[in-house]
Amino acid sequence: MAELNSRYYDLIIIGGGINGAACARDAVLRGFSVCLFEKNTMGSGTSSRSSKLAHGGLRYLENFEFRMVQESLHERDLLLKLAPNYVKPLPFIYPVYDFSSRPLWKVKIGMWLYQFLAKSLIVPGYQLLSNETIKQYCPALSQKGLKGGALYYDAQLQDQALVVANMNDARSLGVDVYEQAKVIGFIKESGKVQGVKVRIKEGIYEVFARQILNTSGPWMNEISRLDDESLKPLVAPTKGSHIVVKNFGLNYALTLESPIDKRIFFMLPWQNQVLIGTTDTAFNGDPDRVEPSSEEVNYLLQSANGYLNAVILTEADIIGRFAGLRPLAYSQKGESSRSRDFSITQSNSGLIHLFGGKYTSYRLMAEETIDYIVSRFSDQSKFLPCTTHQRELL
Repeated sequence: MAELNSRYYDLIIIGGGINGAACARDAVLRGFSVCLFEKNTMGSGTSSRSSKLAHGGLRYLENFEFRMVQESLHERDLLLKLAPNYVKPLPFIYPVYDFSSRPLWKVKIGMWLYQFLAKSLIVPGYQLLSNETIKQYCPALSQKGLKGGALYYDAQLQDQALVVANMNDARSLGVDVYEQAKVIGFIKESGKVQGVKVRIKEGIYEVFARQILNTSGPWMNEISRLDDESLKPLVAPTKGSHIVVKNFGLNYALTLESPIDKRIFFMLPWQNQVLIGTTDTAFNGDPDRVEPSSEEVNYLLQSANGYLNAVILTEADIIGRFAGLRPLAYSQKGESSRSRDFSITQSNSGLIHLFGGKYTSYRLMAEETIDYIVSRFSDQSKFLPCTTHQRELL
């Protein structure tokens, strides 16, 4: 701590979620000196409150976001290959009913396209399923109005553990990491950001770097306002709530349409329990205080009960609940229609912001961000190419 004020880094990162941890790891592997500040603990925010999935995003095919889906599927397979301790294949059943807004023919086309974009040699391809097969695989699922469906594969991940694994690898390579360290201001010279003021315990330190990167997720606007109070919001977070119930015999993950509004939601086997989520609602409150509302819990219960055969879930069955914020780019579009693609932007002061995107693509987001930072340096040849696409996470 005594030496912190005298250190000068190539890169300072603000935020210790999956994006911050991945950028730190990528940068140090290329030869950067890196310091990361996290105001709480690593992965304690949105990165530990996800749906626990590594997936391409089947529903984004409807929005013709083929490039994003293809990239996400490629990254899903990389995670399965390079992080097998944290990411496992997960079979999904997509049932189609007579009340479904997406008919069976449309689901068949979607499955074919999803497999075509994946070109995966790691997970099996999709299969079309009859009513009887679905009943055999998932007896808890209602048969009323069932017309058939499909079996396909994505993956399930340990979200916070992946943050810690990335950060531990980065630490082992020389990244300086400070938790309970809140950035409270920027140091500028001629209008350009040169360093940060950070509060760690009872002390305030001034730390300098060639480049500063904001990966603070839902706190993106807060950090941006420290740079320039007049800037427009970068992100407009949406809240995703989940509930956890006792396992009622679910052996396959289920991709379902909510009977309430036709949004896609999931029922997932998770640590011998069932995880149900997620919602997608605008959030304008304090990012430090995010909890599922009673309306969101009721929405998830009603949505799930619309498909269950032998059990009706109530609040008494809930053994856990959590909510996270998606730091989506500010837009006038409705919550579910806004893109999950990511953005790299730079303010007039030189501060770089990374936000948006899907958890699955964190490695790629980090690679492109560090590529961008290297491109701004005059001594680019000093730094090595990205190697995270071939380095295993232990």
